[in-house]
Amino acid sequence: MSRLPSYVTIILIVLVIPPMLSSGAWATEFILNRPAPTAASHPLPLDESQIFSLYGHWDTDWVNNLSGGIRRGNALDSVAVGGFTLKGDRLGLPNSVFNFSLMATRVGDANAQLIGADTNPSNIEGNRNRLVLNTAFWQQDWLDSPQIGLNTRLGVFDLSAEFDSTDGAAQLLNSSFGLDPTITDNFAASTFPKNGTGLVTSIANATDPDTAPFALKAGLIQGDVDQQTHPFSQGVLNIAEGQWRPSEGTAIKLGGWQKRGNSQPDLRGGYLSAETPLSSVQHQHISGFIRASFASGMGAQTNGANRYLGAGINWQAPFTFRPDDYLTLGAATLHLNHGGDHERLLEAAYIMQITPRIFLQPDVQYIIHPTQQPARYLGGHYPPAS
Repeated sequence: MSRLPSYVTIILIVLVIPPMLSSGAWATEFILNRPAPTAASHPLPLDESQIFSLYGHWDTDWVNNLSGGIRRGNALDSVAVGGFTLKGDRLGLPNSVFNFSLMATRVGDANAQLIGADTNPSNIEGNRNRLVLNTAFWQQDWLDSPQIGLNTRLGVFDLSAEFDSTDGAAQLLNSSFGLDPTITDNFAASTFPKNGTGLVTSIANATDPDTAPFALKAGLIQGDVDQQTHPFSQGVLNIAEGQWRPSEGTAIKLGGWQKRGNSQPDLRGGYLSAETPLSSVQHQHISGFIRASFASGMGAQTNGANRYLGAGINWQAPFTFRPDDYLTLGAATLHLNHGGDHERLLEAAYIMQITPRIFLQPDVQYIIHPTQQPARYLGGHYPPAS
């Protein structure tokens, strides 16, 4: 039976505990890893004076389906992450970093019970209540040269920490603005709510591949993360990405991937994503982002997205008297493999700094799913502590 589009709202609140630095190189930090908190597992980097850091991140959002979708109602999701990052110098491994963290999720199941969209309006809604290994990796810089960098990361980590994502899009709460839905819609990729095992090699014309003008990344990643043990008995994902940063704040990423094994059809796809500054006047900055992608290899009756297009803008300090606020607008469309229909969505999020330690993020989404009436989704995100 057809259902109306959904109007959905989310409210996200962020509590930030300031850094607590001890003498010398040790630090305990609870700070945000970007202006808008997300569930992505991106540990905070250590600065030159630190060899060890504890960090924590807690996100809670309240989701309310105002109309359309499956039925009206609200739900609460929560995720908490805690871990540490350690430089390997004290272990006799210079230019290395070790990271370990655990994650606990509390699931309100708003999408399945209330909204019924193909992509999840909340990027912190897991699939069940549990405590799980979040990250456990070793990262090594192999060349001590400012002109060229060769970097590897081995272990358990979020795929979006290395590939595909843009900072501006990550400030929106709909999961389609995280790791690309032509990947997450078609298999259980290594990303929230359960990361898998992999190896990524990066080469760039600077020490840090994530800021270098040119970089090339290649990954051998666990295919389906149905479980975190016996990782490569669940298929394999091969992924490669080229990155170009022609100017400060501009990044263009072109990638391709193939997923095979685990008694599933071989899948393949590609994506192009970009972000760039559009305007800057004093402390007011506007940037834009866009991503297009495709996937193939699915059977004719298989659900999932085979094409995606998303874009948006991020506006820092939309009001001059609030320099630390952000307004982010996004729009996206997914072409669904089975039936050839489209799911379309609009999202607006406003990140306001209540105090230097607390952020509030009201979020409104309008989602049109081909098998439903449009859903109007209101919510808020409250992630204390990162």
